[in-house]
Amino acid sequence: MLCAFFAAGLASAQARTYTKLSPVTRDASGHSVVTATVTDDTGQPVTGAISLLDQISGGQEGSGSTRWLSGMALNAQGEATFPVDALGKGNHSLQAEYAGTAQDAASSSQPLALQAQTAAAIPDFTISLSPTTFTVKAGGTAATTITITPLNGFTGFISLSCSGLPIDYVTCNNSPANLEINSAAAQTAIMNIQTTATNPKTAWLHRSPLPGQHAASGSGAFLAVLPGIFGLVWVSRKRRHMMRSILLVLLATGLMMGATGCSARYWYLHLGPIFGGTPTGTYTITVTAQTSNGVTAAQHSASVALTVQ
Repeated sequence: MLCAFFAAGLASAQARTYTKLSPVTRDASGHSVVTATVTDDTGQPVTGAISLLDQISGGQEGSGSTRWLSGMALNAQGEATFPVDALGKGNHSLQAEYAGTAQDAASSSQPLALQAQTAAAIPDFTISLSPTTFTVKAGGTAATTITITPLNGFTGFISLSCSGLPIDYVTCNNSPANLEINSAAAQTAIMNIQTTATNPKTAWLHRSPLPGQHAASGSGAFLAVLPGIFGLVWVSRKRRHMMRSILLVLLATGLMMGATGCSARYWYLHLGPIFGGTPTGTYTITVTAQTSNGVTAAQHSASVALTVQ
């Protein structure tokens, strides 16, 4: 009873949200898109992840099925824009699903009816992802299934790539990275996402060099100045100006160390800011599927929303 009361208290602490899905419009590149918007009771935008759901009621691609298309992170205006110009021929019912956060409750938009037209003479394919949202702790992993469905007799090879990764060491790989479509059956691949954990023992250190870079070290520069140090000491003995020479040695050593790896500023400029794991937040990671047979080319994308706690 106490647990139920506590859970109810947590639920009531979340603010109610409202999710809306716009009619289909055209973006600057001429692609068909829909925009989802999520606000709270006061009309202010919220943060978090949102997904686009497609219910197919007709056409050649899985009539009567439901699939998740894409997931995205809401921007500062509480919006996310999804491309919908590669849905496949048939009647579609689109719905936006807001996942919610600790502060804001989940919510769904009203269904949006859409009839997609695809010319039967043009071979093509669609891409969808499942699941479309993840929540992991820094250092955790996530995986989504990429589904490529051929249309109008499409055959050929499709290459998969991912983009939009957070810069602080979030890696992504698709397995397999290439799919061969040789029938009307859908093909699948797995996208794996790896975040980086915070190490309390090394969080104060700067991040490691990127591949191909070498960590700077002050030892080489310090060794380079050693002959000068001994030379100045020898000169000081000859000229009996020991104190002045010592000051010169200290000054020269400080300048050399300041220009090498012993300097915090040097490390910041050459190896980046202090690194302590993947930062918390919600990120949009895009999967792009593209093909070309030398005559025609096609490219479609879908995305997932990754929340790092």
